[in-house]
Amino acid sequence: MTSTQTKKPRAPRKTTTPRTMTETPYPVTITKQRDFTHKEPVIIPSHLDEIPVISAASYIKDARNRWYIHTVELKEVWDVHVNMFNQVKPHALNAHEYVVKRFEELTATKD
Repeated sequence: MTSTQTKKPRAPRKTTTPRTMTETPYPVTITKQRDFTHKEPVIIPSHLDEIPVISAASYIKDARNRWYIHTVELKEVWDVHVNMFNQVKPHALNAHEYVVKRFEELTATKD
């Protein structure tokens, strides 16, 4: 014998109006002014003598360059695939029409 459990129905969600950028849920109080002056990067020496460690700024610049190269190459791949699709599409449609027409001819003669 199986028993089924009934779930208690949920209360409907309360709808709230969306907050705008001018509304603040609570007053904002600035307690500490931070110093935003540029500081020299701290370079931590590597535990491997032959491998140099680059600064954070150099690392970020390298990452941005690699991401730019990635996006350029990805756009080229996308363009090649779009071009290939546009070249193959008419032939695929002709092949589909031929197969449908031939199928209809073969099934019509058997009836």
